[in-house]
Amino acid sequence: MKRAATQLYGLALGLGLGLTLLSGAATAGENGQLVTRKALSAADQLSEAAVQYRIGYRAGNGVAGKGMRTDSAAIFLPFGEAPKEGWPVVVWAHGTAGIASECAPSLNPRTARESQYLNTWLSLGFAVVAPDYQGLGSGGLHHYLNARAEAWSVLDSIRAALAHFPLQNKLILIGQSQGAHAAFAAAGYQPQYASDLNIVATVVTGTPYFNQPQALQALLDTRDQESPEGDPRIPPLFYLWQSAADHNHTINAADYFTGAALPLLAQSRQLCLRPLTGAVAKNKLTMSNTLKPAFREMLAAEEKVISFPTLKITHPVFIGIGGKDLTFPGAMQKQFARDVRQAGTSVSVHYYPELDSDSLVNPSLRDVVPFVLQQMAAGEKKSQ
Repeated sequence: MKRAATQLYGLALGLGLGLTLLSGAATAGENGQLVTRKALSAADQLSEAAVQYRIGYRAGNGVAGKGMRTDSAAIFLPFGEAPKEGWPVVVWAHGTAGIASECAPSLNPRTARESQYLNTWLSLGFAVVAPDYQGLGSGGLHHYLNARAEAWSVLDSIRAALAHFPLQNKLILIGQSQGAHAAFAAAGYQPQYASDLNIVATVVTGTPYFNQPQALQALLDTRDQESPEGDPRIPPLFYLWQSAADHNHTINAADYFTGAALPLLAQSRQLCLRPLTGAVAKNKLTMSNTLKPAFREMLAAEEKVISFPTLKITHPVFIGIGGKDLTFPGAMQKQFARDVRQAGTSVSVHYYPELDSDSLVNPSLRDVVPFVLQQMAAGEKKSQ
């Protein structure tokens, strides 16, 4: 009966909609204004969601720091009758997908790992809001790990979802890898950019961190991970360079990359993560045979763009670290955890020595779910 009720809601919401352009919304300037709404294709749906849409919404242009644009996100509602106050919300910030528009998660089937993770939250009675980030599924190149662009796009996706779906303003930000960077950036920008949003807790695993030189050193260290199979750090570094080059047209790729790496670097503007990672392995690219010394200077020049605005978050934060993480090394993530705690944030740090960034996502739920439920309960007590 409860499933039928939610399905009826979805039918009512979607009547007459293939891709629906909402009247007057395309030129609206209000953050979170819904522009389009379309049912997700069957291949892109989650098994535990009764209602699932891809939306376009108005968001601040975080790359430029001013102006408005249209970004995209996916919305998933669980089966059953929504609580009177609406479903509580998990805001899922996805990991690295690529920088081309077609790499957007809302335009592609979710991985088995991600589907399992999101279905778990849906089965627990949470709606899921899953933004793509600026430039993924929307106009312009995605600027990889641009903290402000990630944050504004995430926060405005929440505004759009709250205004048009039966959700309550009780939010859990969750992100993995690049998504951890996006979720933590959103938590930092929220008090000034979106004070209307009620974020109860933030959960991050496999977090990239650039606020300290020591963390940057850990990322670029060539003493380990020199595998003939290719280094998993190369695709993110390609994406970072492409993002820098998109706003600084004076930089020359040959100054930062070896001749062996240049052909694949050029392709990285279009290649999503999986094929790019495969190509890196096929070409046996490592830090030593890919980067020139000047790359470190280029990345340091991008520090302001990719660093978090603050490490002092106004709500509790869960930090998960995989000991086998090769993409954003454990030393970088441990520095992040130390600095967040030192900044005065209420933080719960969990270390998983035998897992990497991908493999810890679902096993970490045994710690994440109790943490989230505890913070939800604490928030309810405060509001009474």
